[in-house]
Amino acid sequence: MKKRLHIFIAILLCAICSGHAIGATDSISCVNHEADTITFNGADWSPIFNRLVSLLDTTSKQHDIISIVHLGDSHVQAGFFSEALRLPLQNLWGNAGRGLIAPLRICKTNEPADYRITSPDSWQHHRCIIGKKFSNEVGVSGIAITPVTNQIDLTFETMSRYGEEIGFNTLRLFHTPSDKFPQLLPADTPEGLNTFSIRPGETYFTWNDTIHHMHLQGANSYENQHAIIFGASLENGQKGIILHAIGNNSATYECYNRVSNYGEKLAMLEPQLVIISMGTNESVSALTTEALLYEQIDALVTSIRNKSPEALILLTTPADNKLRKRRKRKTYYTENKKITTVVETIKNYGRENNIAVWDWFTIGGGKGSCETWVKEKGMRKDHIHYTQEGYAIQGNLLYQSILKAYEQHIR
Repeated sequence: MKKRLHIFIAILLCAICSGHAIGATDSISCVNHEADTITFNGADWSPIFNRLVSLLDTTSKQHDIISIVHLGDSHVQAGFFSEALRLPLQNLWGNAGRGLIAPLRICKTNEPADYRITSPDSWQHHRCIIGKKFSNEVGVSGIAITPVTNQIDLTFETMSRYGEEIGFNTLRLFHTPSDKFPQLLPADTPEGLNTFSIRPGETYFTWNDTIHHMHLQGANSYENQHAIIFGASLENGQKGIILHAIGNNSATYECYNRVSNYGEKLAMLEPQLVIISMGTNESVSALTTEALLYEQIDALVTSIRNKSPEALILLTTPADNKLRKRRKRKTYYTENKKITTVVETIKNYGRENNIAVWDWFTIGGGKGSCETWVKEKGMRKDHIHYTQEGYAIQGNLLYQSILKAYEQHIR
């Protein structure tokens, strides 16, 4: 009884702090807070809930890390949605590091605001984008960068946005699984530096004290196909939650299905929970049908389950959106009738395959709600993407639904 009391006090204090930290104390008038729950569809989440209980046990000396992967499209790439989920999770259950970061800026696309990956060198790049031809050898991040010169020079930097701890003493570099991968070393050698590889395609750099900046350099004397880089995971050696966000603008379920052995690549992150947030781009595509989308969801879920059989999966539905039209040089927006098909297909798949679903479409207000989100500054005028404040609300609501389920479990 005393242990449970301590857990509830910790939850209460962290809930207050987390809402303040991400600025998600406000909401949108159409949000259905009563619907903010996870529908488990028979899925057993007790293993991950029991591990969360152990993380709050101050007497335990077990060094446990719960790895969560948030996989999605532009809503995830922007970083705000995943950040608003990650920060309160880590405030309550412990911060094990920033997690996966990808060289999006080098790929000439938008990068989250809390990290930077930069290089003075030239790179070729490939991205996992719908309707675009891309190499299916992109990595777990859905992108790949290849050096054009014989020198590799990369800087990884984290920035605190809300006073959160951002230091790291481990950098796991994900790259092409070649025994000819160039030897990279920190430009400023941190104390206790150790470099090693556990498996092909992954190099560890560890050192003693946490830092916010790492500069890697190395000569590439091999063919450039041996020096492809996909991203890095920043970790701090502490127990707690690590959330790896993987987002690509315009991505669909089919995009990740086109990546060769994607389930195997995702398994390198050792996920206990995979949250899949897609469906927006399927809803605006004329090619989407209920049968085709169901098949694509199944292909991705099967790929993940084959290589990470213990991982739980949470499907989220897309929000209400509208279609952009142009007529006589004027832009206007019309109802997207396909959004209901996409939402119901995701929910049906979860129901028929014992996979949990978080119905963001209903929670966010349902049909026609995007107009309210736009009017109340939670969604941009494109009627698809949220503002930073809107994503903070969405991420906080997803966190609250996980917290509710956890509290129900420990009662």
